[in-house]
Amino acid sequence: MINREESRTVTFTLGDMIFEYDERKNEYNIEHHGISFKQAARVFFDYDRIELYDEENSEVEDRYDTIGDLSVGYANISSGETVIGNIGSFMGEINDIIFVVYTERVQIDGDEEKTDVTRLISARFATNFERGLYYGKY
Repeated sequence: MINREESRTVTFTLGDMIFEYDERKNEYNIEHHGISFKQAARVFFDYDRIELYDEENSEVEDRYDTIGDLSVGYANISSGETVIGNIGSFMGEINDIIFVVYTERVQIDGDEEKTDVTRLISARFATNFERGLYYGKY
């Protein structure tokens, strides 16, 4: 289990969305599910993804599940001819269908300006049933 005292929040932007996650939880997720939260964030650019409200796990905060394709879109991480980031850390294989748990939060900066942030909680490759939901078989 993850010790809250040792947690470290990581924030990053992909496209026009802001994401955050706990780095310890990300390491756990990579070890147990083989996918990082930065990779999982790609699912939010799949316009065919399935969004579900997770009523069972929403006692403290609203949680959502999404099923989608990790390989959609293209992250252009460059400025002129200078490459800024490692595109491989964001891209998935074609038809990598994943299941992501997340919540929506609001960050308030020093000027009281509010910003929507998607907090990634868990990510894994979809089960056969979830893949069937995504492809419209169920």
